[in-house]
Amino acid sequence: MKNKLFLLLPLLLLLLSSCHTQTDDFISKHCPGSCTVIKGKLTTDDRSTPLAGVKLEVNWVTRDIFSSLLRRKAITTTDANGNFELRFLLREDELVRDYNNGVFVVNAQIDQSKYLGCRFYEHLLTYDKLSRDTTIIVNYNLPHRASLYLQALNTSAMSTGDAMLVSAIFDYGEAGPAPNCIPTVSMDIRNTEAAILVAANQDVIIRTVRRKNGVETTTNEVVRLTPGQNLHHQLSF
Repeated sequence: MKNKLFLLLPLLLLLLSSCHTQTDDFISKHCPGSCTVIKGKLTTDDRSTPLAGVKLEVNWVTRDIFSSLLRRKAITTTDANGNFELRFLLREDELVRDYNNGVFVVNAQIDQSKYLGCRFYEHLLTYDKLSRDTTIIVNYNLPHRASLYLQALNTSAMSTGDAMLVSAIFDYGEAGPAPNCIPTVSMDIRNTEAAILVAANQDVIIRTVRRKNGVETTTNEVVRLTPGQNLHHQLSF
């Protein structure tokens, strides 16, 4: 018993020595020059409705095996038109071009039961490289949340190796040519049901790739859900 305690002692000391530190660096928003600015507009409902009164915060986060540091850089709230501006000064240690050294994260305080989160619910943006005297324009769509329940039919026609890959494609996140959030599930003879979170008040493309005997075919269907709706959707193999 004494030997076990002796072996556990170094691990206990390591855990006790690890620490998390959070500091506020809001004074940097008054930088005399060389500011970094993240500004833009936060919307919902296929970018047609501005999201007003949403609190946004940008943090610099770094961690290693022994400790972590969260440095709060700027806080703002979207106005009546969904516009926001986060202004801050990069410190010397934040200029290091190393992903392991630290990242900048923009979070939004949202109702997680009403709005759809793609990666992490409050996580909107992540930057591993930022520069001084730079302005980044971001137009961000944060959809209302709905649920899609999928059921595979005619599964008796499936053989070993056959499957359906189902993706839900919708406008989410930063404006751009490619979707930023595509939830995908695989369905086969053993997995005939699945549930995914999707956007509401905007078009959702259900893209189904069917693989049968090594041959793939693709179909697209468009659905539109209301906020909070749970839609049951059947897919025939």
